[in-house]
Amino acid sequence: MLDRLVDLQNTDEKIVAYQREEDKLPKELETRERKLQDLEEQRKGIEEELAHFNQQLADLDRELEAVKESTRRFQSRLLVVKTQREYQAVQREGEAARKKRGELDGQIKELREEMQGVESQMRETEQAIEEERASLEKQRTEMGKALKTIRKEREDLEKTREVEAGLIGQNDPELLARYQKVFERYKGQGVVKVVGGVCYGCFMTVPPQLYNQVLAKGTVHSCPNCGRIIYVEEN
Repeated sequence: MLDRLVDLQNTDEKIVAYQREEDKLPKELETRERKLQDLEEQRKGIEEELAHFNQQLADLDRELEAVKESTRRFQSRLLVVKTQREYQAVQREGEAARKKRGELDGQIKELREEMQGVESQMRETEQAIEEERASLEKQRTEMGKALKTIRKEREDLEKTREVEAGLIGQNDPELLARYQKVFERYKGQGVVKVVGGVCYGCFMTVPPQLYNQVLAKGTVHSCPNCGRIIYVEEN
């Protein structure tokens, strides 16, 4: 019965390992999906920044066009002024217009340079999104194949477990229930070996008398420290 318990434990460990792998793979995919979402949010932010730049540029272009039109009017007025005072006044207005035009040209140039940097960032982000999307799709395909294999292996093991647990339950249902209780308590470890008098579940020393009884293999024993069923591995 102890040998059958060990076999059942080995099967259960494999089943638990497959279940953990089944849980882990979708979480890895979720992490990649969140990364793609973050990149798309980043692109959205850049698009909004570019839209703001374009609006600023359009406003400056309109203001510059208004200054150019004002300059043309000043030039026309110079042709019809009659007094020196009028001429000087028009000249001052023209000088202010030229100064304003220079300021606007500088602002537009600076804004376009900033936009070039943001546009470069947009291209890099779009490339990163494209690469991440392709990688995600590849991972999704590979994960689907892996999950299919893992589930098939787990289902085969579960069938084996039914047979192993059935053999124990037919002869000693209390022992099977005892194993199951400890197995669930320690999340996948109901039977452990004892080496040199040390339980490999809790790594505490078992009493010498109990250790000798385990060596004799007459009955099934549990570790007094952790409650796991213990056995001695044959050389």
